[in-house]
Order: sequence, then C-alpha cells, then structure tokens
Amino acid sequence: MEAKNVKVISLMVIVMLGSFAEKSLAQWAFTFTEICYVGCLVQCGITHRDDREAIFLQCPMDCLKTCIFPWSTPTDKIAATTQEDHYCKFGCAALNCIKGSTPKDPHGLQVERCVNSFCSNKCTK
Repeated sequence: MEAKNVKVISLMVIVMLGSFAEKSLAQWAFTFTEICYVGCLVQCGITHRDDREAIFLQCPMDCLKTCIFPWSTPTDKIAATTQEDHYCKFGCAALNCIKGSTPKDPHGLQVERCVNSFCSNKCTK
C-alpha cells in the first residue's frame, strides 16, 4: 500500500512540473525541454488511459506540439522566421524523435536531444 502512495505522489509531482514547465517555457527562449514533454505525456496518459490510440499516437504528437509551440497559437508574438523554424522542428521531431515514446516510457531525454540538436541543426540550414 505504501509503495502505491509513493507512485501516486511521484506521478503528481511530474504532472505539476510539466504544467509549470509548459507555462514558463516561453522564458527559456522556446527551447524544447524534457520536463515539458514528459509532464505533458504523463498527464495525457492519465487523461486517456483507456484509449490505446490516443496514448500511442495522439499524446506524443499533442505534447510535441505543446512543447515546441509554447504560446497559445502559432502566430502569437513571433516573427515569421521563428515561426518557420518551429514548424520545421515540429515536422522533423514528429518524423524522427518520438518513435516509441509513450506515457509509460516517454524517452524524454532522447526526444529533447533529438529536437534540440538534430532538428535544430536540420532546420537552420
């Protein structure tokens, strides 16, 4: 019973960190972070725990979008060149970075590294 409580508390901390990261991501110069992605993915997994399609397809894509576009709409307060860079990163990451990422096994650090290095380099050329 005690181990179950520890898991629940840990999960709540991760979700709260994800929510915090999502709100303050704009302060970090729009850098994709593991904290945002994993927190979002865990929260999505809880919300859609009975929907396998959402967990394996919708959640990773939605969280990728949320953490790459941290503002309310893609046209809010950013220059067109920055917009293009974020759309490029989103497309690159959707194709190359989130394979096998699920709420149970998010591969957060791998996804972060892929988005911030591989996709950033690919999109700035």
